[in-house]
Amino acid sequence: MPFHRFLKPMASGAAAAMVVIGLLASCKTSDYLGVTSPSRIPASGLEDPANAELLVNGAVADFECAYGSYVTATGLISDELDDATQTADRFPYDRRDMISSSVRYQSDGCTALGTYSPLQTARVSADNIRRLLNGWTDQQVPDRQLLVATAAAYEGYAELLLGEGFCSTAFSTFNADATVNYGTEITPQQAFDSAITRFSEAITAAQAAGTSANNYLYMAYDGRARAELDAGDLAAAKADAALVPSGFELDMTGSTISSRRYNRVWADNGQNGTTYNQASSVGPDYRNLNDPRVPVIHPNVPNSTTGVPIWVQLKYTSASSPIPIASYTEAQLIIAEADLASDPAAALAIINTSRAAGGEAPLAPTATAAELKDALINERARALFLQGTRLYDIIRFQLPLVPAAGAAYPGGGVYSNQLCMPFPDVENFNNPALKS
Repeated sequence: MPFHRFLKPMASGAAAAMVVIGLLASCKTSDYLGVTSPSRIPASGLEDPANAELLVNGAVADFECAYGSYVTATGLISDELDDATQTADRFPYDRRDMISSSVRYQSDGCTALGTYSPLQTARVSADNIRRLLNGWTDQQVPDRQLLVATAAAYEGYAELLLGEGFCSTAFSTFNADATVNYGTEITPQQAFDSAITRFSEAITAAQAAGTSANNYLYMAYDGRARAELDAGDLAAAKADAALVPSGFELDMTGSTISSRRYNRVWADNGQNGTTYNQASSVGPDYRNLNDPRVPVIHPNVPNSTTGVPIWVQLKYTSASSPIPIASYTEAQLIIAEADLASDPAAALAIINTSRAAGGEAPLAPTATAAELKDALINERARALFLQGTRLYDIIRFQLPLVPAAGAAYPGGGVYSNQLCMPFPDVENFNNPALKS
């Protein structure tokens, strides 16, 4: 199998990361993100058909690091995690008062809970190698369609998360001559539409590649279903989600080989032998669910310096624990949501299956539409705990904020109600398409 998760650890981590750093240096991502590349590796010679597999692996590695950071950061914005540090530039996530000049979310890397630049780097990496693959032939690149499917699927997920997590975004891309086609500011709906297009390309390529690409075919079906759900197309979302087979799960892989490969949730909040990573604490709503899908402990350690009691998640138990990206579990909940109005009996069956997995009593067949919807939202919170879905669920379902806006914040000030991350200054100041 020509994919990084099946290669030796050094190839999947350090080598792939070095290649993609060189790739980004040649692509001049800094031209539109204002980020200086940390590498002097000339990449022109790397953009060769012989290096196609390694370049795809590098794009996947970029996404995986960005994804772990996004899951953790949006856990802080939502009700899944509470910040337990004295680090003031982390507070805007948890306090929900980010502004476009807040530094960490827009400019920091994926090992420091940055979100915008890491996701854009992942998107650009995948976009660039996908463009190159589409210009190469099957004779030049063995398993070319498999590689196209992989790059397109991960690019689609980067676009999807930029749509879910940000109030607006921009998708700059590369032309065939490697010049930049600068993107204008777009809405989340437009980002979802773009993600749907990219997932569709992944599906087409995976089908052409055959069974060797099944993981990426199902990943793309699940991703497209999620994007369609976000866009409000319930029928399309249900149709795609129904194509995800039982037992399927595609994960972000973790490793101890470097901090870029760590499970970022665990690094922020996790058990580490006899000690605990306690930069954050599990949010109050998740501390006493007695649900095997939301395993937590309240260790005998002092409260944080700001007074936050420390609760630790045990879903991810080490730096190398995988984080699900796409799964049958999520697909089933998408189907249930699509069925809430059109086929409540079918929705009830899926919801009760999910409740059984959490040790909850089944809902009665007489459950009302409101009760079904509340149960669906609750199951998504439990079954998809710390997987990067909760923030947009709060946004799209307009759920009550916990703690409420106006409540005192442990690190100073008060909680606000800024959920989506603002269009960042780093994009506004460095993207020529946005200058009047």
